[in-house]
Amino acid sequence: MMEIFRILDELELLLKGSRKVPLTGGKSMVETSRFLERVDRIRAILPEELETAKLIMAEKERIVSEACAEADKYLEHSKSHIAQLVDDSEITRSAREAAEEIITRSEEIATQIRRDADEYADGVLSHMEIVLRKGLDTVIQGRDDIREGLSNNDY
Repeated sequence: MMEIFRILDELELLLKGSRKVPLTGGKSMVETSRFLERVDRIRAILPEELETAKLIMAEKERIVSEACAEADKYLEHSKSHIAQLVDDSEITRSAREAAEEIITRSEEIATQIRRDADEYADGVLSHMEIVLRKGLDTVIQGRDDIREGLSNNDY
């Protein structure tokens, strides 16, 4: 590509250095053989330069395609990673909610069990109180009977 630019520079210098033809409105006289020689060199170089340009463009397309594929892969990986983080966060949140519900329910059950145990204990103690009162009444009656017998000298 640089060779073509060099030849074009030579053509420009050839034109600038050529003699002006008087009364032609700025037309110049150029040595045809030197001009055509440079045009032929451009024609010779141009297909090679075009082929190189095609190869460069194909390589560019390949690189861009690979870069896009790699970017898509990273994007998909990132989406997957974000989804996993969201799932993990959702799982953690759900687990915390479930744990809080279990704790709340457990505290309610424990309170009910304590209440039931207290009621049972109160019932047992009430029954024992009745039994003990009857026993005490029997003891008192027995003592009263013994005292009455002692006072009556029944012995």
